[in-house]
Amino acid sequence: LDKAVKKGRSTPEKRDALLARITPTTDYAALAGCDLVIEAVFEDRAVKADVTAKAEAVIGEGAVFASNTSTLPITGLAQASRRPASFLGLHFFSPVDKMPLVEIIVGKETSDETLARGFDYVLQIGKTPIVVNDSRGFYTSRVFGTYVMEGIAMLKEGVHPRSIEVAGLQAGMPMPPLALQDEVSLSLGLHVAEQTKKDLAAEGKPWTEHPGMSVVRQLCEIGRIGKKAGKGFYDYDDDGKRLWPELTTLYPLAAEQPPQRELIDRLMFAQANEAARCFEEGVLRSVADGNIGSIFGWGFAPFQGGALQFVNAMGAPAFVARARELAAKYGPRFEPAAVVVKLAESGGRFED
Repeated sequence: LDKAVKKGRSTPEKRDALLARITPTTDYAALAGCDLVIEAVFEDRAVKADVTAKAEAVIGEGAVFASNTSTLPITGLAQASRRPASFLGLHFFSPVDKMPLVEIIVGKETSDETLARGFDYVLQIGKTPIVVNDSRGFYTSRVFGTYVMEGIAMLKEGVHPRSIEVAGLQAGMPMPPLALQDEVSLSLGLHVAEQTKKDLAAEGKPWTEHPGMSVVRQLCEIGRIGKKAGKGFYDYDDDGKRLWPELTTLYPLAAEQPPQRELIDRLMFAQANEAARCFEEGVLRSVADGNIGSIFGWGFAPFQGGALQFVNAMGAPAFVARARELAAKYGPRFEPAAVVVKLAESGGRFED
């Protein structure tokens, strides 16, 4: 708000009036009478369950309870609720004052009325809503993760860190992958991966670790957990940030460096292919939501028109051929999604 005043977009009076409407408290009783409660505590199932129970003890039967979780399935979190029909996900993006998207996640028991009220709320606060079905990581976090993790995997392979960062910017992304992971924090990324591993084990499902995760784990072990600690892939000080010089000691440079085109393709195909899988699995309810969500949610190269439009623009046959080339070199995560293979065979495209 101070920045807005400084830039002439607001006034001290407006700032003070807005701040006066905020009531900080540690007392759950203050939630009585709320129409909507948005929980935004740490990404830990037990912590969220505790907050849900304490909030629901005081809010009215008609109130909506929403979680701002970025990865934990809403249906699972709703098990801690005594009113699962009034429980949904409202996933905001950081920094919230700048990012226009809110991803609305519908759990298994979320009612149509709860969804409608969540949608209405998002419009009232001037944000852009997309609606997705429940899944681990939903749509945005799941696909966003492929971008940063692919960049980290390149580092492990001996690609020069500066080449990785330049490739991200050349691809049209607003931030390069290593810098972006620092912003999100490596420790959070590791925590989410460990929680996912635990949840899948409990469900009897296999866990496949991304090749970049060992790098995240190693840096966390030596205290380089991201920007919040002043050190991650970058060093941070009052003068700004610079890539940590020891990265190339920990991950020696390969004798032969890949061309930039190869790096750009890996970053873009990882995202577009995962977006296609989300559509195939029914996580995405529409092509439009997939494209809007990718641009407004994590900044997928806007000039491409969105993650699914990226496939359309290239043409499904060309996408499948290049994805298979990448899969042969870098692993099965690049195998083209079945829905894109079908589109290639039928001459179709992603459309609502």
